[in-house]
Amino acid sequence: MSMEPIYENPVSFGGVNALYRALDNRVKTKNIKQWLETKYSYTLHKSARQRFKRNRVLVGGMEEQIYIIDLQFLSQYNILACIDVFSKYAWAISLRGKE
Repeated sequence: MSMEPIYENPVSFGGVNALYRALDNRVKTKNIKQWLETKYSYTLHKSARQRFKRNRVLVGGMEEQIYIIDLQFLSQYNILACIDVFSKYAWAISLRGKE
């Protein structure tokens, strides 16, 4: 069975799984992937996923880490930096003094 008319259909079975379902499971997903790799339009718009090794972070608990960054030699303000260790969300607030 030819995949060309189904793939070029304006209804747009663009992905591997959608094309597999449209073909009623008659063609293996491995063959669909190989065929799609030859199509310029599929490889042009395919998202490039980059997998890289991440550094492990060991913490004592699920808390915040708060630091005061002293910038008085540059300006009149200090920066209060806070990092939520659990969600890895960070924010900073400017402070006039250290109190």
